[in-house]
Amino acid sequence: MRSLGSLGLILVLVGGGALGSACAGAHEGVDGAGAAPWGRGAHEGHGALVEGERVTAGQRRSGAASSEVSGAVGTRMPTPARARGAVAVAVNQGCEGCHEGEARAWRASLHHRANTEPAYQRAFALEPLPFCRGCHAPEGVPTEEAPEAVGKLGVGCVTCHVTGDAPGMLARGARLAELPVLAAPWRGASAPPAAPHGVVRDARFGGAEACAGCHEFAFPTAPGRRLSELMQSTISEHRASASAGQSCAGCHMPEGPDGRRRHAFVGSRDEGFVRSAVQVSARRVSATGVEVTLSPANSGHAFPTGDLFRRLSVSAEALGPDEMVLGGAERFLARHFELRAGQSGRRLVSDDRVHGTPVVVALDVGDAGVGREIGWQVTYQRVAHPNGVEARAASVEGEVRVASGRLAP
Repeated sequence: MRSLGSLGLILVLVGGGALGSACAGAHEGVDGAGAAPWGRGAHEGHGALVEGERVTAGQRRSGAASSEVSGAVGTRMPTPARARGAVAVAVNQGCEGCHEGEARAWRASLHHRANTEPAYQRAFALEPLPFCRGCHAPEGVPTEEAPEAVGKLGVGCVTCHVTGDAPGMLARGARLAELPVLAAPWRGASAPPAAPHGVVRDARFGGAEACAGCHEFAFPTAPGRRLSELMQSTISEHRASASAGQSCAGCHMPEGPDGRRRHAFVGSRDEGFVRSAVQVSARRVSATGVEVTLSPANSGHAFPTGDLFRRLSVSAEALGPDEMVLGGAERFLARHFELRAGQSGRRLVSDDRVHGTPVVVALDVGDAGVGREIGWQVTYQRVAHPNGVEARAASVEGEVRVASGRLAP
């Protein structure tokens, strides 16, 4: 999601993705000036052609009456900036007509609202860069404002599932039945139902590579793709996690009772889902000091992930009569960047998010805490804009209270 992070996207995205942040200019500290023209360079590496298995319209796999059709077929994982316009909208309506349950969930998702979500629109108004449109309005032309229907489509069914069209194929009015549909390998005990269109089954589509095009990318003007140069790094975080063997869909698109993946793309707007990412405990270590421990739980990547401004606020306050705050302390867990003279983009200098091992945060509320209760809180924050170098000055677009409590004197 530029995301969803989440992402995202699986914007936030899901997790991702980067909904709720300013786009590339603020991320680079240049207010959009000097940003590279739109190109797929930052997203390259996720669209290589590989062998897949193709099942043509009306045919089934082994065990079915009709013959199995398989072979080496070039397949491409989803990428930004498809620029297929109104034809993509029309083809998408065909998807919705047959896959009603999936379509219903998708219509309520952040994927569908990728371009119309108010948080994104506010950020884009500050920095209207083509780079952002590539993922948020992928069926439009990045250098132009998307037509209304194309913009409202957001990340559609066709964006992820119809990726193999040759240049101009959709523009010539190809029908859905003429297009191969990308799908993950079939895992059912019986053969899959016959489809009115071709199906290309690729194992990568069942894994993180299906999400990588819009959930991991470098700064637009970054010279390379080192981890320190990534604007979003969710896929690399997942690869380095204990959950590397589990797909993104395993958490963000769980299976329903019917075995079908849910297309709501649950992520950062689901409070219960956010809270499940970590386990939190706190203890008083002195008259004025508190330790808050955050341990990884149900998260297959760093927490938080996605947009580089997502963060956790860990705070403690000395409480007086009538809940009066007499003193306090706060620390932010995030990716911490700096701008370096003569270099484009921001560069990662430290990362204290929760990833793999517990994070212990020590806070001291000062003398006001002596003999008084100390309240503590962990809050997940979607930062819209940093507003300078002082963390507390940031504009917060939305937040979720992950955990809180009180510690006796």
